[in-house]
Amino acid sequence: MRTDDPFHADERALQELMGVREQARQRGATSIRPFMPEQHQRFFESLPLAFVATLDHFGHPQADALAGRPGMLRAVTPALLAVHDMSKEHVLLSLRPGVPMGLLGIDFTNGRRNRANGVIERDDGNGLVLRITHSFGNCPRHIHVRRPDPVAATSAATLDPRTLVEGAATFFIASRSAELDPSRGGGVDISHRGGAPGFVRWADADTVVFDDVAGNNFFNTLGNIVSDPRVGLLFVDFDNGRQLRISGEAALVAPSASRPVQVRVRVLHTTLISEIPELRWPLVAPASPCSSCAAGESSPEALPPVPHPSTQEST
Repeated sequence: MRTDDPFHADERALQELMGVREQARQRGATSIRPFMPEQHQRFFESLPLAFVATLDHFGHPQADALAGRPGMLRAVTPALLAVHDMSKEHVLLSLRPGVPMGLLGIDFTNGRRNRANGVIERDDGNGLVLRITHSFGNCPRHIHVRRPDPVAATSAATLDPRTLVEGAATFFIASRSAELDPSRGGGVDISHRGGAPGFVRWADADTVVFDDVAGNNFFNTLGNIVSDPRVGLLFVDFDNGRQLRISGEAALVAPSASRPVQVRVRVLHTTLISEIPELRWPLVAPASPCSSCAAGESSPEALPPVPHPSTQEST
């Protein structure tokens, strides 16, 4: 990864189009790192819930939840993150060294979230070890406050994809760049999207639409869509722990600095996933108003540039 400009060509082009290129370059150079600061390491280790982006056998991005208990993520070194305690059916168990993975850690109780994207380094026998290529924080905008409730009532009703999508206040989007070389800013990413119910909707039987709101101005997700339209969406019924996975192809509508960008996803196929008790995180309160993430990338923390650690990595 180029530390002076950690973005790939299509991210840079979109930043230029939106009039934030120099701002993004300067902030990216100080806040996107090929290692996890100490605060991020402790944050990941505290999480019972995270979300991951991987590529299927055809190279299509796929978004999945990683639910367990604190300690399922462990910082081996500042540049290596181990992922343990996965279910026997989890998609991560099929990954092999050298393939890219994106990880989003999110704490719904306080709105904090951090990204850790990289490449699978090895399987250590108990799980996978991710070598970090892009580590950075995100602001708490549109993260609704939730609390875990694994014994919440289950539902016998059939999960309707249209109802789940249009009632969602949160979803996750996995994307990829056409070129996956991390030294050129490429890779796989997963991002959180939130808003009031109805902010994402079905335009027709085969198209999901949402308006992208101003964020950190890095345009990681949108830049990836420009680079490669394939995306994976994940919707979670946080009351019952059920999930809807959508695989599709996305396009940006009217990207310009003067109007919101609309994202239209042509749905290729959907997958319904049965209840997982660890995904029952009912809503406690809607997200607090926040005008923009652009002035401060990190969530509740606002850290100065961190020097690269000299810690020797274990192998």
